[in-house]
Amino acid sequence: MFKRGTTGRRLGLAIALVALGAMVYVGIALAASDTIVAGPSEAYDHQPGNAPYNTDQGVVVQFQDSGDSHNVTARQAGPDGKALFRTPTISGGTAGVDGTQYLSAGDYAFFCTVHPTTMSGTLHVTGIGTAQTRPSAQVSVRSKKLAKARKKGILVAITSSAKVDGASLVAKLGKTTIGKLDGISLASGQSFATVKLTKAGKSKLSKKSKASVSVTADIPFGSPATAKSKLT
Repeated sequence: MFKRGTTGRRLGLAIALVALGAMVYVGIALAASDTIVAGPSEAYDHQPGNAPYNTDQGVVVQFQDSGDSHNVTARQAGPDGKALFRTPTISGGTAGVDGTQYLSAGDYAFFCTVHPTTMSGTLHVTGIGTAQTRPSAQVSVRSKKLAKARKKGILVAITSSAKVDGASLVAKLGKTTIGKLDGISLASGQSFATVKLTKAGKSKLSKKSKASVSVTADIPFGSPATAKSKLT
């Protein structure tokens, strides 16, 4: 027979465990998402009834291909000028639908660019959870000397709000592109990169005693950032 104090402690422990289980269940529910499945025919698995795929906010939806070449591409453009969410084209296997983690509640149309006339669907984002904050960046051009920029390129400082892969930098003289750097990985905080000039870009700058250049950082799923500098 248990003492009264022992029974109370055990009852309290049981209640705490039930509460913890409920919290874990809610946490799992907050991360719920349907998997978008394609193939082997030229259709997504929800197409027969056109039912939407459901996901909570803040989740990277998963895409599974059954053996053919398919992808998931949003019809709407995002702040980076590309599809609001997207996957690479895969032939079998699974890929994350990058960009869905930034979506607020609502319905978003998508399709497969390989089979645009036969494959389409809708992603329904629920009001549960919280959308992740889109990455952002600030840019400053550190190069000031025209001769040094022609020889070594344009030095740029980028301050990113989060870790970013696949960023790019484009340097321009007026409307003319004079240099580009693709496939940059940025850590959260400040990073530095040098944009090498093209042969045509060097030629254009060699004819000037001073020049005003701009550099734009294209951030995947975020808004681009631009800075200008006068080279003398």
